[in-house]
Formats: sequence, C-alpha cells, structure tokens
Amino acid sequence: MKYNGFYFWMFKSPMKKVLAEKYGREYAADIMKKSKKVYRELVEKADDIGDDNPMAYNELFALAFVAPYVASEKKIPPTAVQEMMRRSLYHIKWYFAKTDLNTDKGKAENKKSVVKYYKWYTPEKEKRYPTSFKVDFVGQPHEGACYYRITRCPICIYTEKLGVSELMPLFCELDEVMITLQHGVLHRKQTLADLFINSTADFYLIKFPGFLQHLLHPLCHGTLFQICKYLLFQNRIHIFNKFYTIFHLLFIFFLA
Repeated sequence: MKYNGFYFWMFKSPMKKVLAEKYGREYAADIMKKSKKVYRELVEKADDIGDDNPMAYNELFALAFVAPYVASEKKIPPTAVQEMMRRSLYHIKWYFAKTDLNTDKGKAENKKSVVKYYKWYTPEKEKRYPTSFKVDFVGQPHEGACYYRITRCPICIYTEKLGVSELMPLFCELDEVMITLQHGVLHRKQTLADLFINSTADFYLIKFPGFLQHLLHPLCHGTLFQICKYLLFQNRIHIFNKFYTIFHLLFIFFLA
C-alpha cells in the first residue's frame, strides 16, 4: 500500500496515554517511537489495494493499532490494544457524532463510502487488486435499510499473515462503538473475525426510537443518560442493548 501517516499521527496521543498509564511514560515513549517506523513498514508491505480505493482508509486505520502491538513484540496484551482503540475513537467522537442515523441524510452518509466502493471495485479492479474488500448487498432485510455484507477483508488477511489475528475481533467490535456514536444500533449475525477469510460479515443498522432521542437530550446529566454513557464508554455494548430493550418495554408498558 502507499504510505499515509495521517491515522497514526491522529491516534498517537491517545495510544501513548494508555501505554503511559499502564506501563509508565518511558516505556510508552519508547514503544511509540518504534511504532512510527513499524507503521510505515506495515503499510508499505501490505497488499496493494489501489491508491484511489475508497475503503483503503479502513486498513490504514487498523494498522495504526497493529503497529505498537508489533513494536512491543506482543508484550502489550490485546486488552491494552483494545483500550487504545476505544480511547482513540472517543478522541474523535465529535466526528462520528456529526452523522445522525435517525435521519435520511445520516443513513445516506453512513452508506456513501460503501456504495462508492461497490461501484469502484469493478471486475477489472478485482483482477488487479484480488485481496481488496469484497462487498455486496445480498440479503437486505427491508428496503431502505443500512445494510451490506463484507465477504473478503484485506485487514483480516494481513493480520493472519503477520501472526496477529488475535487483534481482528477487536477491530470488528469497534464497529458497534462507532455506530452508537452515530445514534444507531448495529445488528450483525457474524464477523469475518469469527469465521475468518472468505466468510461473511453482515452489517445492519437501525436508529434509536424517537422517544429515546428526546429523553437523552434533556436528561444529559440524569440517571438514564449516565447509565448509558457508562456502558458505552466501558465498551459494554451487549449490556447496553439489553438495558435499552428492557427500558423500551417498560416505556411501552407505562404508556398502555
């Protein structure tokens, strides 16, 4: 791949902060210094998926977190890398919050890069870049749904080649955090990290119901919001979804 250091630069500060908290400033500074060089090497040795590939940013993004893991010779545990990812996302949460999946504009924005890529990845491009993302919309649950399938992922292929496939499930988990920051809920039956290469990852997004949208804004310092915020910041998405479902049922019960 063609080198681009933007994502490493953008996430360097939150990653270094996590390492400093866990292992001290000296170790953090040393690892991040090594990571900059490792990141360049990882990007340049990755399969070429096209300089104008609309989804290339996904791999550049992921390799920013692979770099310190490789630079530490895997001495940094995956749980620490996961925290580095989470902190990095919340470092730019304002960017994700600009997209509101409760609006037609937000849904279109979310799907724009995937649709652009789908049109870009012609049969000719696939012959030229055979390890790039493979995307389709087979199995869409209903018209208008934010839905797509990924049946091949270069990140999954590359992490296996590098011997760091244990990080792959962490990248898939980040999707839930990103979608939540966009005021939506991610429904996914399986991921490529679960099934590995040439299997299928389904993405299906729904919006928060209007009543919850209205409740969250005025209760930004209230108990409900604090519980939701804690669960999301602690990356307890599965608990958040259960809490949300119970709250929704209780709300309907009291309205009846």
